[in-house]
Amino acid sequence: MAPKFTYEVKVSREKRWIVDRIFMTESEALQHAEKLVKTNAADAVRVEKERERHDGTYSSTVIFDRTCDGKRNIQVAIVAIESAPPCAGPDELYGLDARLTMWRILRKYFDNVTLSPSEILYNYNALAKLMDNDPPVYPAAVDKIASLQAPALNVDSRVRRDELYKWMDEIARRARSAEKEKRLFKESLKDYGALAEMATLISGGGEERDHLIRCAIARELYTNRNWLSKLEILLSAVAPGMSHEDLAIIDGFVADILGSAQVIQEIIGSRSTLFNALMGLIDLMEGREEDYPPKDMPEVAQVLRRMIADGSLPSGSNVLLDRIKAQISSKQPLNRVNPDKEQESFVTLMSRLSGVKGFRGGPEMAEVLTGRCSLQFKEGGVTGRKLAVGAMINMIRDPLQKIRYMISISETETGVVCADVVHKAIHQLKDAMTDINKLVPGNLSATRRLMAVTEIQKALMESVLTDSVRDQLVGMLDEVLVTFIEREGFIDRLDDPELGLRERSVRLIKFCSSGLLLEGRALELARQRIAAHLRQPNFVQHYVEGCQTQAEADEILRDLHKQLAMAGFRG
Repeated sequence: MAPKFTYEVKVSREKRWIVDRIFMTESEALQHAEKLVKTNAADAVRVEKERERHDGTYSSTVIFDRTCDGKRNIQVAIVAIESAPPCAGPDELYGLDARLTMWRILRKYFDNVTLSPSEILYNYNALAKLMDNDPPVYPAAVDKIASLQAPALNVDSRVRRDELYKWMDEIARRARSAEKEKRLFKESLKDYGALAEMATLISGGGEERDHLIRCAIARELYTNRNWLSKLEILLSAVAPGMSHEDLAIIDGFVADILGSAQVIQEIIGSRSTLFNALMGLIDLMEGREEDYPPKDMPEVAQVLRRMIADGSLPSGSNVLLDRIKAQISSKQPLNRVNPDKEQESFVTLMSRLSGVKGFRGGPEMAEVLTGRCSLQFKEGGVTGRKLAVGAMINMIRDPLQKIRYMISISETETGVVCADVVHKAIHQLKDAMTDINKLVPGNLSATRRLMAVTEIQKALMESVLTDSVRDQLVGMLDEVLVTFIEREGFIDRLDDPELGLRERSVRLIKFCSSGLLLEGRALELARQRIAAHLRQPNFVQHYVEGCQTQAEADEILRDLHKQLAMAGFRG
């Protein structure tokens, strides 16, 4: 009786060997093992030929033993996402919003191959590798994005899916076409000027020139499997006097690399708590120097910080903001080292993200901060959200910032379900709506105080708050301005009787047309003073006093009529 053989394919993961598959033929076992190695599905792969002896015992011989070179693709799958901003064509797939969506859904793949979205979009080999990846993450990602975008576009998800495939095929065609420009192969980021010059020579300039440069950069970065090294190469390419268009090209690639969580961890260095990490990220996002940076923070972080500070990397800064939102959204405590300071850390974080126009990051930031605030409550669901919104409003001391928060949160899903909490809080703000001193710091100039209140009125006018609530708040703020203008003698100072009629009138007219005040009673006060001047006997003669010629007088009067129209006077 012939010996009986079986072939066990074993894989090593985290230093443990387990049986993956058992085959009856050697060829099938070896074919499967080669596939596992090719896709980096484990740390190592082995095939053992098992022989069953006549006495029932077994002997084993290793006929295949290979260590995988890269990371295990077993983890490479799409990541669940809840939203994907629609795009209108292949050109918009190159945009930052689309690339951020790619990062979110293909994060595991990008980290596994150490490639960024731009490297995929502008390098045909990288894109082909993604499309052919096993497991098939590319079709899974397209299907998921199509299903998220279809409802907003009012189309069937299958129609949207086919459209996305068509656009990606066009992206691939463009990248493959750029590969034919062999003259670019000699250039690199070490001499960006020469690279740009060659791209201009080939294309003649314009968008095609920028596309060729991006393809050349993607090709150069493709062979580099170290995130920080890629970042250093890109930042080193920035030179004084670089054009806005070329800075935008570098900024796009930098932004993509900053989309990697691994990069962020290396850049900010060792941090004892999530709170400290977030504060470091906010400083980096704003280009601010830290008082006590970690000792292991790499030098490239300081270069990055300086470039963000001088405005060279706006997209990079926006990606850091997106990372900050993601980290705040996590369930990890802000201060694991000292839980008693969790609330204090949150208030500090909230204050740090607050600006003159509300939270940095707008409604999305307002919602993630509210979600973080809800972690302190045992209640979940709508009840927990309402408690969190109420707590957020109470923690924000500045009345105008309260209003800005309520405007922002009202634009989110949380705001919709918590509308009653927001409306109640607005009603309670009425006491603060009686005096500008309760709304704006008294150390600001009169003009800046007017601007602060008017900016809130504008934000309210553009908000999604109900018409009745919005109109009520705008009206109350207008009355605050009326009281302030009358009490401070604002219009009297503009209409200084020591000045000539023309100068007094021009000062008042320019004030009305400056945008410092919206339509309302406060603006009408100034208009009434102007109207009083216009009704004076012989106003025109007094207004043009000092003119040397009739032509000069006529020009001044024409300018007056233009200014009056801009100030809201008609007829």
